[in-house]
Formats: sequence, structure tokens, C-alpha cells
Amino acid sequence: MTYHHGNLRQTLLDRAAEIIAESSVEALSLRKLARDIGVSHGAPARHFKDKSALLNALAHEGHLRMSIALDKAVEAAGMDPLARHNAMGKATIKFALKNPTFYNVMNHPDVLKHADAKLNAYIFAQLHLVQTSASDAREAGWLPDQDPLTVFAFSTAAAIGAASLLTARHETDFFEGIDVEKLADQIIDVVIPPSLKALKALQEIEP
Repeated sequence: MTYHHGNLRQTLLDRAAEIIAESSVEALSLRKLARDIGVSHGAPARHFKDKSALLNALAHEGHLRMSIALDKAVEAAGMDPLARHNAMGKATIKFALKNPTFYNVMNHPDVLKHADAKLNAYIFAQLHLVQTSASDAREAGWLPDQDPLTVFAFSTAAAIGAASLLTARHETDFFEGIDVEKLADQIIDVVIPPSLKALKALQEIEP
């Protein structure tokens, strides 16, 4: 990617995402970015004071995109609180599968360690959204005997854990030939019943 007169900031972000996708977060540097797009070594500093600032900006964009994906999924699920929470879990995994670079940056330990106020606000807002969704599902009859925080952590861990597993880079592709989006849906359906009707059916067959 070579920079032509225009939006240098966006060009830097786009090339940074490409480097991370091709290699890793650790392989990224502002000097390499400048060299790759054909600008002076000091040019990136006009927009990002250091690598952490650049990664924060990528994480900001990732959280914004994920929020949009979650909102669309929940809206499509209708008014059933359990169906909405189920849809949120599925959308989380599918976002990670379709946007592995953003998902990697959003959850990278170094990025979280140096998160700025804006990124922390994004993270808090997203966690609060999921917590509210889990509470609504619980109040509708899902896991009513469990503490609300436990229900939130349980369902969140399932979605994030599955997303991490299915997007992880392995020397051999353990899931080669498998429809991972379908697998993601099945994982969430095991953890979070897809509707109150499905929950009722499960409760009726329990001994």
C-alpha cells in the first residue's frame, strides 16, 4: 500500500490492519508503517504519538463495528429477551470470524493495558449492554436461581471463549472443512436457549 495525497490517518490504520492480519500485533511499528506507505518516518506522529495510540484507534473502530453488528442482531431477534441474548452471543462470535484483525486488537493484552479513556468507555458500554441483556433473559425465566452476575459472566465467557478458539491461529487448522459460523451458532444454542419457547421445551423434558 502506497500513500497518495489524501487521508494519511486512514491509510496508516488500513496498512496497520493489513500488517496485523499478515503477521501479528507485535510485528507492527510506526517506522515500518511509514516505510510501507512511502512517507517519512516522522509522518505517522502527526496522527499517532506512538504504537499504543495507533492500536487504540484500531480498537476504537473495532468496538464501533461490533456495536453495530450486535445492535442489528438483537433488533432482528424480536422482543423475546432470551432470543435477543442468544443473538448477541452469536453475533459476537460471527464478528470475530469476519473481523479477526479487529477482534485480535480489541482483546490484545498490550492494547488493553494501554487503553485510553475512549477505549475504556467503549469496553464498559459493551459489557454493560451484555449485562443488561443477560439480566433481561434471567428475569424472563432463564437460570432464575443463579446470581445475575454469574449469568452474565457465564454467557459472556461462552461467547468470548468460542470467538477466541475459532479465530486462533494454529499450526494445523483443527476446524478445517467445518462450517465455523454454523458451529458458533450451535455453541451458543447449547449455552443460551434460542428462545423462551425453546427454554420451556427443555424444562418440560428435564427430570
